[in-house]
Amino acid sequence: MELLKIPVGVSNRHVHLSQEHLEQLFGPGYELTYWKDLGQPGQYACKEVVTVVGPKGVIENVRVIGPVRKQTQVEISRSDTFKLGIKAPIRESGDLEGSPGCVLVGPKGMVSLDSGVIIAARHIHMTPPIASQYGLRDKDVV
Repeated sequence: MELLKIPVGVSNRHVHLSQEHLEQLFGPGYELTYWKDLGQPGQYACKEVVTVVGPKGVIENVRVIGPVRKQTQVEISRSDTFKLGIKAPIRESGDLEGSPGCVLVGPKGMVSLDSGVIIAARHIHMTPPIASQYGLRDKDVV
């Protein structure tokens, strides 16, 4: 088997917004503005940024990632949890049940989330054919 070379990166803090929350933060009918592609196919960094507010602190200029999602999700680092005063669990993207919330502030409004703040669990992005080539399946720990 050929050696598998995987580019390693650290995901910066970011926010995935639902259409409802996007419009609350940026205005009715608002659409995300593409800025640049990300390593994960189909996702892109947007020009839009928001402020994340927790019980103990604030982080400004948190990048929004597109496209919009069904549910708003805030991904932060472990050190961000201390600054914000939020006890975010380490989870896979989309696993938001029982996670803490925060307040998001945009240029046209704010949203108070009851849940949705996580620290993203370590993971690898690869296509199913490449995963199969190396005997890997979705959710395998490597």
